[in-house]
Amino acid sequence: MTTAIDLTEAISRAKATWAAFSTEMRGDAIAPSWRTGTAADGSPLLSAEVVGAQKVQALHRFASQYPLVLRGEGDQRPVYEYRPGRTVCVWRTSGVWVELWHPDPAATPTAPVAPPAPRTAPKPGPTVSPSGRLPLSRLATIRRTLTNKEN
Repeated sequence: MTTAIDLTEAISRAKATWAAFSTEMRGDAIAPSWRTGTAADGSPLLSAEVVGAQKVQALHRFASQYPLVLRGEGDQRPVYEYRPGRTVCVWRTSGVWVELWHPDPAATPTAPVAPPAPRTAPKPGPTVSPSGRLPLSRLATIRRTLTNKEN
């Protein structure tokens, strides 16, 4: 069971880890407000929204490349998850779940696209050849050529 001292230590360690990462990255992604709660399994949960223009890249880089030091039994490496409406980097340290997240970029509304104009049927070619005779189809021409060769 996690004690209040462990929770305070886990919170300060998570905040320090993100601060060190964001300083190293030299970006504008920050986690200004941290909240505590309870995870689905009953463990304490520490959650913060990452804000800034580079939040998507920062969170992905943190989850995949940052060397997070985990010391306790049951600690888990960060994983990158997609949940409805947000992207989350979550890990477990000292019995506390820590999640950093950002909302999924909303699809930018676009103007409705007008349906394409209906295609008009091509105008049929002349039914009569310029010489006044009915045109022969390609198949008729081939048949006539083959018939002439046999005779």
